[in-house]
Amino acid sequence: MKIVDLTLPVVTGMAGIPKIPFYEQNPVAVEAVTVVNETQREFLAREGVPVRSGAEAINSMNTVLSLNTHVGTHIDAPRHFFEQGAAIDQVPLDRTVMRQAVVIDVSHMQPGQGVTADDLESTGVTVKKGEVAVIRTAWTDRAWGKPEFWASTIHLEPSVGEWVAAQGVAAVAMDCFPEMPFWLKQLTPQQRGANHRRWLGADIPMIQLLTNLGQVSPRFHIVALPLKLAGMDGSPARVVGIVD
Repeated sequence: MKIVDLTLPVVTGMAGIPKIPFYEQNPVAVEAVTVVNETQREFLAREGVPVRSGAEAINSMNTVLSLNTHVGTHIDAPRHFFEQGAAIDQVPLDRTVMRQAVVIDVSHMQPGQGVTADDLESTGVTVKKGEVAVIRTAWTDRAWGKPEFWASTIHLEPSVGEWVAAQGVAAVAMDCFPEMPFWLKQLTPQQRGANHRRWLGADIPMIQLLTNLGQVSPRFHIVALPLKLAGMDGSPARVVGIVD
């Protein structure tokens, strides 16, 4: 058995979607607020680990973080788009934990392109009912942490939402933006959020912004665990692939 980490690292300043005020108003911050001693403070500085100015040495290291639920690798619950939808702590864990997952590889897509249902169909991959459809574009591997990640993002067209939902999946996962980038294009109300509405409206959890999908086999077991945030719309997640 091999365990492949499919999760992007959580770091101070990691970028959210452009032109959305709450990402700018609530930046990601992960920093040590206390340290064991001065030796550890120096060690953390050498490693580039953020330490709050004036952090006390109290014989233990403690960290505080501020993190939006939709930055980096995360899972969306229906409540993200639907006022009375299920919260992330209400999504059944068997939808995202130890589920058979199948990779649909469209990593030939170029920056700025949109993946369509025809692109998925042309791979010849069959997604069985109850599996997790994993769409691989390799975009996070190519561009995460760079300005072009958002400026030239690969995305999923609305037809992908319909195609995936028609397979009867337990969940859907991807390593690119899940729909047309509204910060780059003028969209109609029907286009904006189309895949979120399609999937979350059908109670299909969305596992977003995976990485390292080239290291798993075409079929593998996925483990995607959100934090148990009571009543909330989504959560950061640690996602791994288990390959026999």
